[in-house]
Amino acid sequence: MKKNIPGVWWLMTLLVLPAGITGCGDDTEDPLPVEDAGVPRPDGGGGLPDGGGGTPDGGGGLPDGGETPPDGGTDGGVDAGPPALKAYVRFVNAYLGVKNNPSDKADAPWDPYAMEVYAGDTRLFPEPVEPGDKAVTDYQAFALPPGQSVRFTVRLAEALPTDSPVASSEDIPLQDGERLTLVGTGNVTYAGMDRMESPRLLALKEAFEPAEAGTLRVRYVTADRVTGTNRNRRLANDTGSTPYTTAEPYSADTSPGGVSIPAQPPRLAIIGSPNFTPSQSGKLFFSPPAETLVAGSAWFAITTGDDRRTLQDEGAPALLLIPAGRNGAIRLKRDPLLYFFHAISPATDGPAPAALQVLHGSQLIASNLRYGATPAIGELPVLPAGGTLRFTRSGDSSETVLADAPTGPLEAGGRYLAVVSGTEGAQAQLTLVKEDFEPTAVPTPRVRLIQASANAPAALGFGHFAVEPDGITPGAFTPVVTGAEYGTAAGPALGASFTPQVVTPASGSPYLYYGIRASVNGTVLERSVTGRPLTTPNFIVLMGDWSTSLQFRALNVRINTWSATAPEGTFGAP
Repeated sequence: MKKNIPGVWWLMTLLVLPAGITGCGDDTEDPLPVEDAGVPRPDGGGGLPDGGGGTPDGGGGLPDGGETPPDGGTDGGVDAGPPALKAYVRFVNAYLGVKNNPSDKADAPWDPYAMEVYAGDTRLFPEPVEPGDKAVTDYQAFALPPGQSVRFTVRLAEALPTDSPVASSEDIPLQDGERLTLVGTGNVTYAGMDRMESPRLLALKEAFEPAEAGTLRVRYVTADRVTGTNRNRRLANDTGSTPYTTAEPYSADTSPGGVSIPAQPPRLAIIGSPNFTPSQSGKLFFSPPAETLVAGSAWFAITTGDDRRTLQDEGAPALLLIPAGRNGAIRLKRDPLLYFFHAISPATDGPAPAALQVLHGSQLIASNLRYGATPAIGELPVLPAGGTLRFTRSGDSSETVLADAPTGPLEAGGRYLAVVSGTEGAQAQLTLVKEDFEPTAVPTPRVRLIQASANAPAALGFGHFAVEPDGITPGAFTPVVTGAEYGTAAGPALGASFTPQVVTPASGSPYLYYGIRASVNGTVLERSVTGRPLTTPNFIVLMGDWSTSLQFRALNVRINTWSATAPEGTFGAP
C-alpha cells in the first residue's frame, strides 16, 4: 500500500535549474522569462534554453545536479548507503480568476492570484508564481526516499497556515530521474465549491513517445475559461479542419505519450463550443515563431485566459508552449483581430450600399459588413511584413470593391480597426489602425478619429460644444482632435481625453453636443449633432457625405464586439 506524504515523506531542495542561454561558454546570464510570440531564442534550440549550462544527463536537457549527493557525514571510503533519489518538478500557474471580482466580471482589473506549491509542509519554489507571462517555473530537483508517493498542494501566496489549500494533486509515485509538470487549472474564485470550474492541480508525468520523422509530439491541456457542460476543446491544424487531439475542460488529454503533429506548423487552431469570441470563425488561432516546434521535439500546449476579456493583457487568451525536459516556455498571444467597419457612402440618397466581405488570398476572413453597423471581426496570422486584403460584395467574390489593400504589420495580440471608405461605385480605400488606447483599469472616455468622409474638408477638427446658461443651447466649441485628413487616424495613440459638458434633461437620457470644425474657402464652419455621452475609450468614425449626410459612429473598444453607437442625427449648424 502506498503511503501518503504527510508525516512520512521528507524533502530536501537540492538545486534550482537556471534558464540562461548557453552555447557561448557563459553560464552567468540572467534567467530567461516566459516570452511572447514572435521573438525566437538565439540559442537555435526551438527558442528555449537548454537548462542553463549544467552538464546534461541525456534526459532532455536537465543537468545532473552539479555535485555529488551528501554522504551523511562520513569520510572517504566509508559506505554511506544507497545514493539519494531525485525527481524534477515544475509548476504552471494557469489558474483563472482575479482578486476583488466575486462575480467573475470580464472587465475587472488584472490582479491575479499568486500561488505557492508544497510537498508536505515544504515549499518547492523560492517565489510565488503568478499566471500570465511568468506562469512557468524552472524545474526544481528534490530528494525522496524510495517507495513513497508524493501529494502536492497549491496555496494562495498570502494564505494563512490555517487556510485551506486551493487544490491538491493525487498521490504521485515518483521514480529516480522522473520529470513532473504540475498544472493549476480552474477558477480560484470557486475554490472549495463543487463546480466544473473549481480549481484543480494536474500532475503530468513527462512520458512522451519518440516523434516520427518530420513530426513532433504534443500533449494538450485546457485551462482557458469554460462554463456549462459539453465544452471540450480541440487542438487542430491552421484551418481547424484536422483536429489533433481533444481535452475536457480544465484537464489534459488522454495521451501521456503525446499526439503527433507536423513539425513547424505555421498556425494552430483551438476549437470550442460555444464558439470563442470575438471572431467570425469562432476559433482561437496562434502563430508559433519560426523554428520553434521543430521535428523531434515534445511539448505541453496549454490554452489559458478568458476570451471575454476586453483588454489584451495577461488575462486574455493565450497558448503556453512548454518543452518536455527543458526549462523555459513561450506564451503565444492570440493571432491579430481585425474589426472591419463599412463606411463606403451611397452614391445617392437611395438605399444603403451593398454588404461586403473580406478575403485574404482565397480565404474568407469576414463577411456581411453592413454600412455603419457594428464591425465584422476576422482573424489573420501574425504578419510581420503585412499582407493584402480584398473587399468584394458579400457572397460574390467576383465583384471586387477594393483589391490588394495592404494591411501593414500585424502583431500577435493586436487588435486593429479596418475602415473601408469612399463612395459606392468609385475607388475605395482601407484605413487600418492598431488599438493602443491607454489600458487603464477604470475606463475613461478617450477618442481617436478616423476620417472616412471622402468629400469632407481637409484638416478637420472633432470635439464638443459647451452648453449655454439656459442648459440647452450649444455654446463655444472645444476641439479635441485636430488636423484630421481623409483616410487617416487623428489623435494620440493612447487617445485624447474627452470630457464634454453633458445636458441632463428633466426627463429622458443625458446627451451632449458633438461637433466638428473645418475651414472652407477661408470661412470657419462649425457643425453639431447630439448624442449620448461616452464613458470608455472609443474610435470615432466620421462618415457620409459632407453636404447631406455627415455623421459618425462611436466604437466602444471596452466591449468585445466594439459595438457601434450612432448619434441622434446628422451634423448640422449649431
